[in-house]
Amino acid sequence: MKIREIIMGEYCGMLTNIEKRIILSLIAIEKVTTFKLHKMFKELGSIGKVQELSVQEFEKFFGDNGEEIYKKFKYNLDFNFEEYFKFYNVNYLFCDDIYYPKELFRLYDYPFVIFYRGNKELLLFKRKMSIVGSRNNTEYPQEALETIVPHLLKNYFLIVSGLAYGVDSLAHEGAIKNGGFTIGVIAHGHNIIYPEKSRYLYKELERRHLIISEYVPTSPIMKYKFLERNRIVAALSSSLLVTEAAKKSGTSRTVDFALDIGNSVFCLPGKFGAKMSWAMNEYIREGAILVNKLEDFGEELGF
Repeated sequence: MKIREIIMGEYCGMLTNIEKRIILSLIAIEKVTTFKLHKMFKELGSIGKVQELSVQEFEKFFGDNGEEIYKKFKYNLDFNFEEYFKFYNVNYLFCDDIYYPKELFRLYDYPFVIFYRGNKELLLFKRKMSIVGSRNNTEYPQEALETIVPHLLKNYFLIVSGLAYGVDSLAHEGAIKNGGFTIGVIAHGHNIIYPEKSRYLYKELERRHLIISEYVPTSPIMKYKFLERNRIVAALSSSLLVTEAAKKSGTSRTVDFALDIGNSVFCLPGKFGAKMSWAMNEYIREGAILVNKLEDFGEELGF
């Protein structure tokens, strides 16, 4: 694979079977992040060259974890990934697949692989709206989404969110209730349901919609993965709706990711002095689109 095909933020070229096995063997290691892989492949100029690296060279890329990662990588090269994914009933597609969402190439560290359960056809939806907000939401976003989500579905939008408790769940449930489609992006492997109270929602998305992750099925919950997940929630759509957010939150980082890649960011107006409105009003002051009526979406996005 030539260097121009693996530079961060550019399209992924066609991968050979050897390159795919190398990628799977690396991302299956818990201490290897997508960002580190992009840097590694860029510096090497070829994915295939990873096989030629010594322990010392792995330490150059992965520091004190280099020796451990080297040993696991060598082991994984002979691992039966096909049986592993079959056992956990998880499908996957590489970044050279026709179903891989091209929107993700706007990320400098786009995932090399997406693991999924559900209908991959939904990844090809032209119109997608990501909806985010607080896990500890007030009644305000719930009431707003009861009107906004049907309007978006009527105009052929698919709803994207992070399958977390609170606003994420409201967005997914709204899409399901009103006969639309939705994609959930999770921050761990498919073998884990988090939060547990969302089990029914998970199963519904797996059955009729889609759940995606950049992590292998048994990848555990780690705090940093939620931040990584947020960049995919932002990038999978061309626009983002923020319903409610505290001053410092994962929602705020999702907004940052959306702005970095040039997405339209919509915000519900917040109440003066309210804790969950502070960030919203700041976004609007800095240029986010104030949603005062349903027509505001169409005026910005051209529908």
